Amino acid sequence: MPHIRHTERSSPSRRFIRSDGALYVLLLLGAFGAIALSRYAASRLNVNALWIQIALYAALLGTGYAIYRMRLVEFLYELYDTELRVVQVVGAKQKTLLTVPVEQITEVGPYRKTDAKQDPGTFHGTREKTTAVWYTSENERRVLCLNASDALREKLTEAAHACV
Repeated sequence: MPHIRHTERSSPSRRFIRSDGALYVLLLLGAFGAIALSRYAASRLNVNALWIQIALYAALLGTGYAIYRMRLVEFLYELYDTELRVVQVVGAKQKTLLTVPVEQITEVGPYRKTDAKQDPGTFHGTREKTTAVWYTSENERRVLCLNASDALREKLTEAAHACV
């Protein structure tokens, strides 16, 4: 049974809309606005309202997905004795995205552009402001970006150096 050394949760920043209630009200108003706008545009442009509604609902669905990715998805970083695990958390649902054995970690530091293959998005914000974990998997150099705190960064560096 592996022993957990450190765990932390990375939540997206709430810059514009700070409460979930306000977010849901805005999405509801957006749906009603899409209906009203489609009726208005259909009457002014003499176009079938169905086509305008389809386009506006597609835009509303795209906005909803963007809000889901940027607002509701959190990441849980768990460092065990033997591995680093990245878990995606949405509400009560958890899904393990990636597991990196500690002995495969070669470097931990600020992100820089390299020829390493990038792993799927496991961070919020821009890649340049993340902590990068370089490791080898199946003879391939890979990089994993995290929104790691100073404590997790130190523990990852210690764990990587302990295995070398």
